[in-house]
Amino acid sequence: MSNTILQVHQLHKEYTGEVVYKALKGIDFQLADNEFVAVMGPSGSGKTTFLNCISTIDRPTSGKISINNKNPYELNDDELAKFRRNELGFVFQDFNLVHTLTVEENILLPLALDSVDINDMHKRLANVAQLLGIEGILKKRTFEISGGQKQRVAIARAVIHEPSLLLADEPTGNLDSKAVNDVMALLESIHQTLKTAILMVTHDAYVASFAQRVVFIKDGSLYNEVRRGNNKQQFYQEIMDTLAFLGGGQHEI
Repeated sequence: MSNTILQVHQLHKEYTGEVVYKALKGIDFQLADNEFVAVMGPSGSGKTTFLNCISTIDRPTSGKISINNKNPYELNDDELAKFRRNELGFVFQDFNLVHTLTVEENILLPLALDSVDINDMHKRLANVAQLLGIEGILKKRTFEISGGQKQRVAIARAVIHEPSLLLADEPTGNLDSKAVNDVMALLESIHQTLKTAILMVTHDAYVASFAQRVVFIKDGSLYNEVRRGNNKQQFYQEIMDTLAFLGGGQHEI
């Protein structure tokens, strides 16, 4: 039986201004160890806010988040920084690579911050570079490689410290169709090979169909979920049908 790596209980997030905007309205959610889940919803549904609260980028207004039985919002700044480096991996749409560093240096950055032994660093680098097929570009600068290669490097950096949970925010948003296929195949491989739990926000039904389960958020609340069986095409169609019922929104939050 799988353990639960992520537990979210009655998660609320409000933004105050001239009016109070309720982005999340009491979400309950669980992610099992080694589960791959996609989060979808119309613009303004709250899916990105949901991911940002879990990743500690955005503090919830109320509710509880537990990752590996720890509430990151109960940690002090130093403990939180260490928790994020050890437990979480992040993959973003715009890669977030350091352009003054080589590919190799970008990937090793999380380990360098934790003062990992140099021999261990290079052993891990060799393993992750082979897994992601980027051995030939390690000495290059980020401006010398393609968008698909940049996302491979970003994924390598996100998983080199073997996080419990990989968080991906529109990881294929800046890629062409071939690179989308490559990156999603890599995420599938990481999920299966490294046994890493993945929570991914996407607007793309095809990308979501690589997950085992898709949860849909509408107006700040969980609306529905569909699970992948043996037929990927049928799963994709169920995702498309649910999105058709959901419709659009006004604000991308």
